[in-house]
Amino acid sequence: MLRGIYTSATGMEAQKDQQSLIADNLANSNTSGFKAVRHIYQSFDTHPLMNSVTGQNMGEISHGIETYSTSYDFSQGALRQTGNPLDIGIQGTGFFAVQDINGNVGYTRNGHFTLDREGYIVTQAGDYLLDQGQAPIFLGFQGVRDFTVLRNGNLVVNGDYVARLNTFEFPEDAKIVRQAGDKYTTELGAALLSSTNSTLVQGFVENSNVSPVKTSAQMVQVMRGYEANQRALRAQTDTLQLLMQLGQNI
Repeated sequence: MLRGIYTSATGMEAQKDQQSLIADNLANSNTSGFKAVRHIYQSFDTHPLMNSVTGQNMGEISHGIETYSTSYDFSQGALRQTGNPLDIGIQGTGFFAVQDINGNVGYTRNGHFTLDREGYIVTQAGDYLLDQGQAPIFLGFQGVRDFTVLRNGNLVVNGDYVARLNTFEFPEDAKIVRQAGDKYTTELGAALLSSTNSTLVQGFVENSNVSPVKTSAQMVQVMRGYEANQRALRAQTDTLQLLMQLGQNI
């Protein structure tokens, strides 16, 4: 009885955790370059289930589930044309390298960029966009009349080459950590590899790969699972309370 109560309780906790994650995905469905987040669950240690009369092995039983790890869906989002020459979309698996004011490097698919007061290309959060040599890209204080991003990453201003924009990929065995809504890094700060199958598209940004319709349906499904565990927990606690009352009357 107590095992069943614990199993239902951990199920409710997992569903509550999943509901928060789905809500975060849904809230970022309009965030450029955002990638859907997934939780991977695992059961607690299993134990053999034995028939108390015959001693026959009836299989295995678990005491519930817990969140094991977090994964990210890095599938391509649709490219949306903006007409802004500083917007850059990635077609492929690469990431832009960006650097915050503290010197921390992160990686993002959000190519919605602008120029700051000093003439550097920055993200909406103010992070510097980095070139192939991991240096902030400087376009100039003024007079940027014609800015072109070639598909191979070369940046041209007023007809002159100024920098090479590189894209990067996470190693297959990297432990990826999300720093902020659309920025990622590795758990140990490992260097990323240069992307070999990505091209850049100027005047476009990548939409989030979260489907609002599918994500809303997942939210309903998770809520139903939570309610099912809640009913099971209530039935078991009611039965336990009844047994305790019967025990007191004996």
